[in-house]
Amino acid sequence: MIRFTLIFVFVILFVGTAIGQSTTQEYKNIPEEKIFMHHNTSFLFTGEYLYYSVYCLNSESKNLSDISKVAYVELVSENKKVIFTHKVKLENGVGQGDFFLPVSLQSGNYKLLAYTQWMKNYGIQNFFQADMAIVNPYQGDQKSIVTDSISYQEKKKAYLNEKIKTNKTTSKISLAINKNVFGKREAVNLKIKNLDKSIAGGRFSISVRKIDTIKTPYQKTTLDFNTFLSKNAVQIKDKPIALPELRGELICGKITSKDSNFKVNDKKVGFSIPGKDYEIKIATTDNEGNFCFNLDKEYEENDAFLQVLGFEDKFSVELINSEALGYDQLEFNDFKITRAMKDMIIKRSVYNQIRNRYFSVKPDTLTPLQEIPPFYGGVAEIYDLDDYTRFPTIRETLVEVVNNVWAKKIENDRYVFQVRYKYPPFNEPEYLPLVIVDGMIIQDHTDLVEYDARKVKRISVSRDKHYLGSQIFQGVVDIETEKGDYYKLINKSYVDKVSLFKPLPKKKYFIQQYNQDGANDSDRIPDYRNQLLWLPDVVFNDTETTINFFTSNNLGEYEIRIEGYANNGLPISTIERIKVQ
Repeated sequence: MIRFTLIFVFVILFVGTAIGQSTTQEYKNIPEEKIFMHHNTSFLFTGEYLYYSVYCLNSESKNLSDISKVAYVELVSENKKVIFTHKVKLENGVGQGDFFLPVSLQSGNYKLLAYTQWMKNYGIQNFFQADMAIVNPYQGDQKSIVTDSISYQEKKKAYLNEKIKTNKTTSKISLAINKNVFGKREAVNLKIKNLDKSIAGGRFSISVRKIDTIKTPYQKTTLDFNTFLSKNAVQIKDKPIALPELRGELICGKITSKDSNFKVNDKKVGFSIPGKDYEIKIATTDNEGNFCFNLDKEYEENDAFLQVLGFEDKFSVELINSEALGYDQLEFNDFKITRAMKDMIIKRSVYNQIRNRYFSVKPDTLTPLQEIPPFYGGVAEIYDLDDYTRFPTIRETLVEVVNNVWAKKIENDRYVFQVRYKYPPFNEPEYLPLVIVDGMIIQDHTDLVEYDARKVKRISVSRDKHYLGSQIFQGVVDIETEKGDYYKLINKSYVDKVSLFKPLPKKKYFIQQYNQDGANDSDRIPDYRNQLLWLPDVVFNDTETTINFFTSNNLGEYEIRIEGYANNGLPISTIERIKVQ
């Protein structure tokens, strides 16, 4: 019986992330998406962190969306300059990220945007938009945001009172806190009680942050956003469709011919992200030489390698960047500071510098990448070369150690590897194997024949037929070197190195702990946190969830804010306050 290992690759044969109007019909049944973003604050100093959680929603079901697997977050200044663009991986419609505001950032009004590729078809007015106010206390000229207006100062208290009234809360959960007034570095016990069965298993984020005593831009809640979610947008006409990233992030590009005798259509393009947990894809070009890869797994490397298979240096390959968004329609808030706020600004900037000085002892940690087996699965025969007599070259190692694999000499003193098929009849292989070294596709097998096998850690061999994209391979020879960096030695004119726009890694944010029974090392470290807690993705238990955290030496009033969505799409938002004195 003949067995095949099928590797399905989502290949889209159109420029960038756009397709022609003729194919619009294929996507008309995909529901519209909208994004809500819970961010820790709307007012930041340079030297502070913006934290956010992203909730992508299906506008038809009103529940978390399983359409897009990637979201994009941007911070845009009043002069329409993009400060950052983040790519955020969505798992069941939820993602997270953060951004450290550098001291190069100017004081002023900013706009925080969030969207998916699919949302581009409905215009920037349907993106999530939030006003942000940023102060750079190290900037000499603050004229753009300073006002001496008496009326402005008089409106501050009225604005704060209005802000408290505007923030509605849900009746589906209740918060129980061990008390309302706390001392410095004291434990806070927060119990979240479910009053609705659908709350359990939902996705939520929790922020505990000091309340600013000045006028700051209003922060939307999920309850505010639910009204916006019910409004259907109209798809932009007379413009190519931006494709939804249904299975992962789309990486698209184009090949051009260096020789007029070679056409660009129906060519196989190999894509390698090298490393221990490497990624390999193969796509076929369309009539214009365009191709797309779908990346559905996490990766660590910042660079990838592209090459046209079988044609060596007859083509050049490049990636195509997404079309820049137009920001002309963005309307910005009119945030101002007064000279009376000088003491507050100085005090807060000093606290920031102290916090950043001790950041190394309070680090956030990256969530480890999930280990995924090679695409050829568990069918490989693995040869750890330390278990065998070592031979000088790969060719000798294939002869003496590795079964069913050999190097065949062809014309011009070149070599190709051959892998004997797993099942009879054992005829001459019809196809070449896929040869990989440290996660890199190797077209010229001659380079490996005399390679020093003492630098090789292991060789894995699959003798099945494999389909990678539309390319057929008779087996896989996967070579891992001791240092794992063979790709750094590649110097071929037909191999193009490209930089990747990676999704942000997931983080587990530091939670300060103190030993209430006695002194410990952390007791001697200054603690002026204004962000006491940030949990970007919390799943509540059936009846009650308990969250513990500690206050800091930063006195004032703090807001506990919970945002998110229940399993049935019900928006959940609640706000409570505590005082540290």
